Amino acid sequence: MNGARLLISCAALLATCQLAHAQMTSSDARIEGEALGEGVRDSTSDSILASGAETDVPTYGGTDFPHLDFVEDPVGLSTAGEAQRYADDYQTVLDPYRTTFDPTTIDLSSAQAIEADPDTYLGPGVAPDGSSGTCNPLPSGSGGALTYLESCNTDPGQAPTTHMCRPPLSVTAPPVETVSCEDLHDAGTGTDEYDTCPAALAPYTSGTCDLVSSQSNTVVEDCENGGGYCAYNTTHYVYECTAGPPSATFDWGACLAPDASCSSADICVDSVPATRVVNGAEITLPCWEWERQYSCGGRPAQSDCSSLDARPECAFSHEECLSYDADGVTCNVFDRWYQCTTPNTGAPPPPAYVCGDDLYCIDGECTSVTREASTEFKDAMVAMNVMGELRDDFDPDALKIFSGENLKCTKKLFGLSNCCSGKGVPLLTPFLCSSEDRDVDKKDDAGLCHNVGTYCSSKILGVCTTKKQSYCCYGSKLVRILNEQGKAQLGMAWGKPKDPDCEGFLIAQFQQLDLSQMDFGEVYAEFVDAAKLPDEIEMSIQIQEKIEYYYTLHGGV
Repeated sequence: MNGARLLISCAALLATCQLAHAQMTSSDARIEGEALGEGVRDSTSDSILASGAETDVPTYGGTDFPHLDFVEDPVGLSTAGEAQRYADDYQTVLDPYRTTFDPTTIDLSSAQAIEADPDTYLGPGVAPDGSSGTCNPLPSGSGGALTYLESCNTDPGQAPTTHMCRPPLSVTAPPVETVSCEDLHDAGTGTDEYDTCPAALAPYTSGTCDLVSSQSNTVVEDCENGGGYCAYNTTHYVYECTAGPPSATFDWGACLAPDASCSSADICVDSVPATRVVNGAEITLPCWEWERQYSCGGRPAQSDCSSLDARPECAFSHEECLSYDADGVTCNVFDRWYQCTTPNTGAPPPPAYVCGDDLYCIDGECTSVTREASTEFKDAMVAMNVMGELRDDFDPDALKIFSGENLKCTKKLFGLSNCCSGKGVPLLTPFLCSSEDRDVDKKDDAGLCHNVGTYCSSKILGVCTTKKQSYCCYGSKLVRILNEQGKAQLGMAWGKPKDPDCEGFLIAQFQQLDLSQMDFGEVYAEFVDAAKLPDEIEMSIQIQEKIEYYYTLHGGV
């Protein structure tokens, strides 16, 4: 039994002290006694604090005490007290027959020493009223400073590519037509009677007509005056005619621009005028060969990272490609990520402590038994708060806990509209931002969101012009930390930025988590503010208050 073991240990301690009393000084005895006492305390703490250990305490009678009946019965309490007044060895202070004593016979030297120099016994900075203490420090928080990733963008630019095309020359000759005509005139006088050739050749005046053949004969017929004969010469002509000169054109349709980003310029590369025969036709041109030169693509280098580069609290972390050229290899826009720390606002919070040492006195001298700092205190704080979150975050349909929601903000690359401001930075253009943009900014500033990454949401000619930054946001910082470090422990991925996985844990998954391996420093300060002092510490403070009240009542004597 724990109580028996404790009594045996105390008896052994007493025998040891009596045996060694003649061989060691009082100081040595105290040191050895303290060491032995601490060993006994540490060896029995587990069994003493075990469930049901209270039944091993001698004369333990449970917690159902008769005096509890008087809590709601003050009249009964007075009656019972009056009846008990003369039945016990101890009588009330108002009893004139109460045994008195001389206070000068009580050794108050240790108490007076504690009053004069409480730091010696209670620890540095502890007032007798227990208003402050520095025994076992609680886990420190982050002091309000947060570390986060913030991105900017760079476009390395691209030199324009050049292309050349020479259009082929196309010569088109008009069709050749056969034209027949005749000329009739008086053989004697040479006077024309009619000539059909001028009218027949008139449509071809801008072209050419080549005489192919001609045939003449004489016609004799009666003269109009009726006497003798008249003679006429008739000539038949055959021409080959064209309506105009041949045409020469360059086929620019054979030169197509590689893409819409190309500009072009036409340059004559054979500008010596000459008449040349092409396809049997003589042609005169001012330029015999053209070249169309294309300048395609090309972008100036751009960057909006100068402000992040200039911030001393931000350091470059890594770079990711946001969009690629058509070849799928060359990156045209980069996300540059910086590790930044939010500045502390005001002075850091004062250190917090769990009250301290056990004070005991022997033979008028007092000392303290140092308590070992509990390594499980932070785990207890986390567990308590996790249970509180669990009550609100359990999804009975999906059987999951601590799930979040996907929120996105939008940023125009190298433009004025930026609705992804980063932690603690106000939106520069809130009037250009959607309600979701403003919502994620508010929640991210409060430390509720995990940054999953960015993706390109809009491109022009293959170059990203708008990106979205994707977050998983949760109901509290604690739930966010549980997801971040819990997913890492279980090897769970966050998914892709465009479609992230913000789901929490199945009950079986959460049971596998080792919370003691997680870093909750970011929320310790909030836990400490909300924590209540243990009962034993509260009792120590009450004792200290009563000591101070006693000295105040007696004028510090």
